[in-house]
Amino acid sequence: MKSLNIDGLVAASFTPTKSNGDLNLNLVPKIVDYLAQQGIKGIYIAGSTGEGMSHTDSERMDLAAAYIEAAKGVGEGKMKSIVQVGHNSMRASAELAAHAESLGADAVSATPPGYFKPANEVELVDSLLPIIEASSNTPFYYYHIPFLSGIALNPMTFTDVAMDRLATFKGIKYSDGSTLYNLPLLQKVAPELEFLAGSDEAYINSLVLGYKGAVGSTYNFAAPLYQKVRTAFEAGDMEQARLWQARALEMIEVLFATCGRGGLKAMMRMVGIDCGPVRRPLLPVTDAQVKQLEVKLTEMGWFDWVDAREAAVV
Repeated sequence: MKSLNIDGLVAASFTPTKSNGDLNLNLVPKIVDYLAQQGIKGIYIAGSTGEGMSHTDSERMDLAAAYIEAAKGVGEGKMKSIVQVGHNSMRASAELAAHAESLGADAVSATPPGYFKPANEVELVDSLLPIIEASSNTPFYYYHIPFLSGIALNPMTFTDVAMDRLATFKGIKYSDGSTLYNLPLLQKVAPELEFLAGSDEAYINSLVLGYKGAVGSTYNFAAPLYQKVRTAFEAGDMEQARLWQARALEMIEVLFATCGRGGLKAMMRMVGIDCGPVRRPLLPVTDAQVKQLEVKLTEMGWFDWVDAREAAVV
């Protein structure tokens, strides 16, 4: 079993919903087609951006089925599908993983359990065994996101233990921007594994360190910014690479300052795909907030940067 070897951007996909909060799965093919047109290499399903932890198990299964089916429609396996199955119930995690494998997901991934937390790296690895056993023919990627999971154990020690104990362990979605510098140490422990950078704000840093694949929220609607960062970086034009990364940071700062986390879906709406509201406990955005965000994005030139002409409907 090989790792996915993703070279490019993976969108942490949204969960499209109707105004009443029900899933709007009919929108999934449109989302995937749009992402493919933007050069996105994969989708990460039911993660933090997709609010996976806020949905029922049956909703997560339905969501995975819709996205995996749509991804298969992108030619020659060019759109990889990774299903996030983390849960406080490891039995539920195993069921979600088995379901993802039955659908033909390219990989499964998981956050650690967050209520009864593993005390050390061995306990963390052991807690993931039910997922591995339930999806024994599918690559597994651990989701390291300590600022949300509350699990900040040593990733090098975890990797060392996991290689011996988790048969399908093929990498880490590394969503800790403050320690992205760990890549050389991770590769020293496990040169055959794949480590995906998980910080949009530190995308340029990840390129410098040698990450090839990156998973992020804002890649859904701002992929051109990050692709320009990489193009300039690979051409040796660090001035341009820094410029485009700075513009991405300006976008992110304005997004959260005006709308909070709900602004991510609001920006998807601005490129023509209305993914509906976020689910509580996240706060829904107001029309006034979206209008303020749109004005600020227009002032900074964001619509031209990403070639998005469709303004939000407020």
